[in-house]
Amino acid sequence: MAGKFEQIQQAVIEKYRVTVSDGSDCPCGWRRTHAHVKERKICKWKQANSIRSTFTLLHEVGHIETTTSSMRRCESEYFATVWAMERCTEYGLVVPKFIVERYQAYIDMEKARGLRRGGGNYGRLNLWEVYGNEKMQKCIANSNTFGYNKGRKVE
Repeated sequence: MAGKFEQIQQAVIEKYRVTVSDGSDCPCGWRRTHAHVKERKICKWKQANSIRSTFTLLHEVGHIETTTSSMRRCESEYFATVWAMERCTEYGLVVPKFIVERYQAYIDMEKARGLRRGGGNYGRLNLWEVYGNEKMQKCIANSNTFGYNKGRKVE
């Protein structure tokens, strides 16, 4: 029988009508997990019964559900991540702090790149401000809880 996370992943794939590919047919050749928004396709995602795999899937579906042609890269990453966090709350999942930190660092890096290239008016794009303290406490756990212990999966 599939685990809790795998059941949620399958439900998300069906609900949002996305296709998942191993990447062998991907024209872009990227090595990381990514979404093709127009095709509603996610390439290179590896299913695992874990919060990390589930959040990665939700983040990529978030790109499909939230990205518009006028968004800049850091905005696209921010809104896809917020969308994923909201879906985690709906499914009763707690996001480990290290995952939020990793995504926030990536958003900050993309924002800095945009600023170097002359962009502006990005706003704060801070995941820690999405919900406020009380709701954030419920949504995000310390990195040593909810199935993880110092980076090792706990069964």
